[in-house]
Amino acid sequence: MRIPGLLLMLLFATGAQASAERYIQLSMHMVKILAAAPDGRINSGTGVQLDAKHVITNCHVVGRAQNVIVARGSTGVPAQARSVDTRHDLCLLSIAQPIARPVEVSSSRTLKVGDEVHAMGFSGGKALSMSVGRVTALHEMDNAAVIETDAQFQQGASGGALFDAEGRLVGVLTFFIPGMKRHFAVPTEWMQAGLDNAQDVELPVAATTPPFWAAAEADKPFFLRAIQHENDQEWDRLQAVTQEWVEAEPRNGAAIEAAVRASRLPPR
Repeated sequence: MRIPGLLLMLLFATGAQASAERYIQLSMHMVKILAAAPDGRINSGTGVQLDAKHVITNCHVVGRAQNVIVARGSTGVPAQARSVDTRHDLCLLSIAQPIARPVEVSSSRTLKVGDEVHAMGFSGGKALSMSVGRVTALHEMDNAAVIETDAQFQQGASGGALFDAEGRLVGVLTFFIPGMKRHFAVPTEWMQAGLDNAQDVELPVAATTPPFWAAAEADKPFFLRAIQHENDQEWDRLQAVTQEWVEAEPRNGAAIEAAVRASRLPPR
């Protein structure tokens, strides 16, 4: 009678050890971003070491900072902005020497719904945390796929990493909708233009365009407008935007699926 219990304990221990090993492995690529605002306040977020000289993070983490420090443990080095893509919320930083291990990068196109992913960042601006989940949706946008996942993260993890099951970077943790517990990472494909055209950018970052997820209603992608109306239980607006989505993208399966779901909801 004791053997099954012993086997269960062994399986639990093996799973916990595997999770700890994965945490250690993935944490080697992570850094904390400290952004000093003109009023002296420090905004903290997360970054990922891309190569020996570059770190990627969200532009909303850097914000209006006049000085940015990339830190790991007790080590911190000043960073220079090298490319700014406020629409996609991706800012590339350069540092004199790497303080984390460069990450292997893969495409959002390698993912499918149901795949295991790991979200890692400094949730709450404190300790580096990791959550395990699945890809719940892939939203087409600008020749890539915004990744939706149930691997949860909090404020402070912005700019962190979404890893695939092989430990490759597939997305940058960017925003979430608290009421629906829906979490989103922007695809790694959007980083390439910044790497290809990197040049020194003066701080503070000029936010000429808001990130797509915080833009005015008309400037948000259809998928995000639909999700927001669903979250707010605005059924009439949800039905209207999904119909507009289908008309604009008649071959988009996600648009058709969203319109069918919306048509079954009662108007308010």
